[in-house]
Amino acid sequence: MNTLDFSAPLSRYLPPLPGEVTLAWSNRFAPPAAWLLDPLAASPRLPVQLARAGMRVLVTAGNPIIRFLIDLAAHPPAEADLRAALSDLAIARKDDERLEIHLQALYQTHCVACNHQIPAEFFTWDGKSGELLAKTYTCTACGDMGERPASPDDIRRAAQWAHSEGLHRARALERIAARDDPDRIHAEEALRLYLPRAVYALGTIINRLDGISSSDERRRCLVALILFALDQSNSLWPHETERPRPRQLLLPGVFREHNAWMALEKGIGFWSNFSPVGHAGVAHMLWPEEPPESGGLTIYEGPLREAAAELGEIPFVALAGIIPRPNQAFWTLSALWAGWLWGREAVAPFKAVLRRRRYDWQWHAEALRSLFNNLRQISEEQISFHALIPELEPDFLAAVLFAAAASSWQVESFEVEKNAEMAAIVFQKGKSVRTRAGAPDVNFVRRVLRQALEQRAEPADYASLHAAVLLALAAKNKLFFDDDCVGKIRKLIHAALESDEFIDLEGRLHPETGRWALSKWQKMF
Repeated sequence: MNTLDFSAPLSRYLPPLPGEVTLAWSNRFAPPAAWLLDPLAASPRLPVQLARAGMRVLVTAGNPIIRFLIDLAAHPPAEADLRAALSDLAIARKDDERLEIHLQALYQTHCVACNHQIPAEFFTWDGKSGELLAKTYTCTACGDMGERPASPDDIRRAAQWAHSEGLHRARALERIAARDDPDRIHAEEALRLYLPRAVYALGTIINRLDGISSSDERRRCLVALILFALDQSNSLWPHETERPRPRQLLLPGVFREHNAWMALEKGIGFWSNFSPVGHAGVAHMLWPEEPPESGGLTIYEGPLREAAAELGEIPFVALAGIIPRPNQAFWTLSALWAGWLWGREAVAPFKAVLRRRRYDWQWHAEALRSLFNNLRQISEEQISFHALIPELEPDFLAAVLFAAAASSWQVESFEVEKNAEMAAIVFQKGKSVRTRAGAPDVNFVRRVLRQALEQRAEPADYASLHAAVLLALAAKNKLFFDDDCVGKIRKLIHAALESDEFIDLEGRLHPETGRWALSKWQKMF
């Protein structure tokens, strides 16, 4: 199964959610109307789908962008409302012209074939040199379309924006952090992901948002379209044909500058298909309101650590969620977007992500340990946590299992997809462990590797062997959490594989890229 799905807005940042997982969970957590907690809010669709199946779901979400996505998934915007909202924006005035005309003019270029003036769909830039390379358009006059070299006039027009960008960037920053705010410097750094022309276009759009008088639903639709444009207009869109999956604030070698107005238009199709066709809305509200027994969801506007003390009275039957990979790009951009859309007050509780710089696997293990610790406070009874880990890789799994063990959550079951891209783990809350078994050594790991290969009776990739070692250590209570636990277990497994007992059938330079077998099998393969 291809787990990456880019058919929904912002999906390039969010973990994939296979539909069969939701179905399995909704069947497992019977009876209907039972309470379920999603403590991670990693996928906006997950709590909505569980609520639609008849569960009463409480989701804790500290990220205001995620909360808005959950709201949109629970109550999908109608295409007619989206079009009406964009029409309201299009006829707003900028000086003496319609806003749509004004914004399209920012991206004007000339057709190479007939010299007709048309708006470009996007421009292509060199991320290292800052040089404008090309333009992509569809000419309405002669039909010429595709990527063409940037002209001197294109380069001149783009360069003009650099001379006046200071004022526009300052206005954008004011919605995120005040001048005396220590986090303003971090907001400035993040804002560099937007070219000067994009900052002006987006700022102009957002300024008109407050002046448009319309219904609450139409305004919600307009905010959704602007959010889509905010993502489309940053510089994290590589020119290559493969779809992007940004996790850090790093410019691609070659990137695209999308037309901001066209991004708004494109957003109509994405948002109108955000929820499956034919599915009605789901009852949803903000905590402490409770959803009906027929099913629904309530959103706690904050992280789990703040909610834990308030949720002890709810009889949760289980905990369920997707554990995401660390994503500096999405979390940092979420702070920018929340400030632009709703102002400084909306972003204030979430603003700390702007100054966060460490996002390695050990940092992730420490963050997850806090999660598992907080989950222990939710219920005094034995309770299970059903966790999905998409885009699986060895250090990701290590971070999860070390964090769980540190908080005395035991692995009850572990399943991996055939393509090894996704794992489903059920953790059971156990008694706190005061004393642990002895630390693992290379001999123990070597024995686990040998047993794993003998049980399979065929070669295995490194990820499968790494998982086997982690699960064996968890079962023996030998996962010791420290400030380098993820790196230490990796080194220990590498050392064990250096034994003459094992052979890399492909002779790779790095042990994590090969297929491993017992040396005595060498003549068989």
